[in-house]
Amino acid sequence: MKYFLWIGFALFGAMVPAPATAAETAPPAAAAPQRVLAWDVEALEATPAMHQTTECPVEGMQAFFYEGVAYKSKPTHVFAYYAAPQGEPPEGGWPAVVCAHGGGGTAYAEWVKTWNEHGYAAIAMDLEGRLPDGRPHANAGPARIDWFGDRELPDHEQWFYHAAADVVRAHSLLRSFAEINPAKIGLTGISWGGTIAAAVAGVDARFAFVIPVYGCGFIHESDNPGLSQWFPPTHMTAVQFRDYQTKWDPSVHLPYAKMPMHWMNGTNDGTFSMEIFQRSASLPAGPTSKSIRIRWLHGHAPGWRQKEIYAFADSVIGDGVPLLKLHQPTFDPATRTVTCQVKGKLVSNSLNFTTADGPWKTRWWDSLVCEVTPDGLTAQLPADAKYFFFNARDERGCLSSTDYVEVKPPQ
Repeated sequence: MKYFLWIGFALFGAMVPAPATAAETAPPAAAAPQRVLAWDVEALEATPAMHQTTECPVEGMQAFFYEGVAYKSKPTHVFAYYAAPQGEPPEGGWPAVVCAHGGGGTAYAEWVKTWNEHGYAAIAMDLEGRLPDGRPHANAGPARIDWFGDRELPDHEQWFYHAAADVVRAHSLLRSFAEINPAKIGLTGISWGGTIAAAVAGVDARFAFVIPVYGCGFIHESDNPGLSQWFPPTHMTAVQFRDYQTKWDPSVHLPYAKMPMHWMNGTNDGTFSMEIFQRSASLPAGPTSKSIRIRWLHGHAPGWRQKEIYAFADSVIGDGVPLLKLHQPTFDPATRTVTCQVKGKLVSNSLNFTTADGPWKTRWWDSLVCEVTPDGLTAQLPADAKYFFFNARDERGCLSSTDYVEVKPPQ
């Protein structure tokens, strides 16, 4: 089974819409976009109907369809795998998680099993109207077309509307299962799924925690031309762009997210660059933390195998040891000394820096080991470094990171 994500222009080159006219691509108003909630959240919180199936069976998994929102006046069916850990559930029921896949992905039974191994029930659904073997099925919702390529359609016919709704509906379904603790249900998503999870964090307040992996908001400001080309002035009209900003982009929903969130990404991600990732992680109203890996591979399996995911979830819904807390770094321009306070027992660390400009995905990052002080970490930043951030690992090997800091030249 393929777990790597297919993202961007290479996959969707054949689907490029006709360019909009110059008049249609007038710059949007300068005022910050105000959220327009496109979903009937109260309706999505009702328990959806389930339909059993014999399609794509996996030993130890329940495979079924649950009902999503209507598409062209007909109910949609969403394929999903579900399983709980073996044995008797703990008092109050199993904690659980909703798993939202990325581009080219589907409902992954292995993802569900991985959560089961960590003591969680899990549901993984296909968000593009397919079965796990790639076949389309009856009563499917819309498939994804590039990056908001269905923007000319009514809201209720666009893929992002359905994908986010399907995630909330999966949550509502889990809450109806007798073996599940409804107060201990989290959400995680990878790549496109991370973008969906980031948006849903501000839509469905019932989630106990949310973990976006790679995906984030401010997609229209990515410095990847294969991604930014889908936005003005090339393909979206001013009205379509305003709709995207106010309804779909996670940046407009994240300020409403109050649950703990842990963000994960790599320094050189080709789609979700460090800049838009960091801005997104700064928006939630609740507590946030992050793990940033140097030159991390982008894919489904790399995205669900990281131990920080499960340690973070345990720390939120149980008695698990929290990840290290790294405070915002400080920089003394006179001495080029950088410091970072750390809360928790750190075992290893690094100061990560780049001397490069240009697209984020092409910047080379170097690392050096810091001096450990009673307060945390300190190091001398190389003279030509332009950006830096700290990483630290605890005794479990779990990675915690600070924001990156831009080193501006003296005035």
